[in-house]
Amino acid sequence: MQETDKKQITPVELAAAMMQFTMKSIDNSWDTIKPVAAAYLKEPVLSEAKEEELLREIYVAALALEIYCIPHAFDAETARLVSLGMGEVMASEHLAEHQLSESIRGRYLPRLEAVNLKAPDDLALALVEEAAFILYDRLELPLKPADLSHSLLWAKLLPFLIQLVGKWPILSAKFDVQVRTS
Repeated sequence: MQETDKKQITPVELAAAMMQFTMKSIDNSWDTIKPVAAAYLKEPVLSEAKEEELLREIYVAALALEIYCIPHAFDAETARLVSLGMGEVMASEHLAEHQLSESIRGRYLPRLEAVNLKAPDDLALALVEEAAFILYDRLELPLKPADLSHSLLWAKLLPFLIQLVGKWPILSAKFDVQVRTS
């Protein structure tokens, strides 16, 4: 696709598109991890409330990774604008009530930054692993093993999270972010 074929999009629209793309990916893949999550409940049936809770935690983890990766996905000015756009979307009335940004800022971003500071050979994998560790700890499933090496949930969770992230390059291929407003 040539640059001229890309649709112009504002940073806010791009942030909203990424969030929708991520949620759709989670919804489309949920059935692959749902039975494993249910196996770690005392009654192996997910209530609607429990399912919503688990989906929310997965969404927060995936969204935290996408937000953290904004500076790695764009040039400096575009990254700044996309970050501002993301902040605007997260502060919107519809999303503010879910307190997603509090969880992302408080739980995920500091630990992702600590991973980045260690300069691992494969930063992308290290970031996803860290987010998966946080997510595993956050999932309230009473029968999950404390030791990850003995957990089917962990074995399924890491590849599940890996497939959910990395939306910025896909969106960048389709859209050109408007750097200046007219």
